[in-house]
Amino acid sequence: MALGNKKLEDLLNPISEQLGHANVADNVEMPEWEFKAKRVTDGLSAAELVDLFESEAGKIRVTAKRCTKDTLAQTIAEIVGAGVPDSGDACSVVCADEEAFAEIGLYDALRASDKVTDLHVWDEQAGQANVDKAYVATYGITYASAGIAESATIVQPTSAKCGRAISLLPLVHIAVVNARTIVPTMLEIMQAYAASDEKLPSQVCFISGPSATADIELVRVEGVHGPMYVNYVIVE
Repeated sequence: MALGNKKLEDLLNPISEQLGHANVADNVEMPEWEFKAKRVTDGLSAAELVDLFESEAGKIRVTAKRCTKDTLAQTIAEIVGAGVPDSGDACSVVCADEEAFAEIGLYDALRASDKVTDLHVWDEQAGQANVDKAYVATYGITYASAGIAESATIVQPTSAKCGRAISLLPLVHIAVVNARTIVPTMLEIMQAYAASDEKLPSQVCFISGPSATADIELVRVEGVHGPMYVNYVIVE
């Protein structure tokens, strides 16, 4: 591997010499640690993981609501029914093409709302038109594949029925999370991907609250590269 006019070995060999090695080691053996750090999620039941997920969501400026499958469409319609945040104006919505959404009547519920001027369901055949709709939408609605209790992070893979623009471009992101998919930490998600025989999607977003940065003078700015508002709807 070349880095400019340098090889990787040119950078690593001096470090190896400082560590008392003649050359860069071909392999490294995993050390046997006598101490194992305790995780905050250790010993928690499934119900307690959901409680932790909801509690941590509040710390990262996420509005979390719980509901059942029977009340999911109503819960989402109520969130969208508030209209544009701060103004309450009517708005447009872009939504993933989820069988579960169609089954509960979500699309019909949103179309019936007097606050929804346009509902676009992601269509693989529509191409760029999907992104154009997401760009002007106030709400983007997705169904996360999992949740991480430790950090209130959702796992949002892309697919032909749910493009990345839905969770990145609208002002507000509504993510539905099935309580049964909430795991303790990132480790469980990575282990599941490593053990799976299925092909990974082109992108998997790990989303922890609204888009935010404090790179400039440590001043927090939200909405620079994603939604300013995030709602988790936890289906129990």
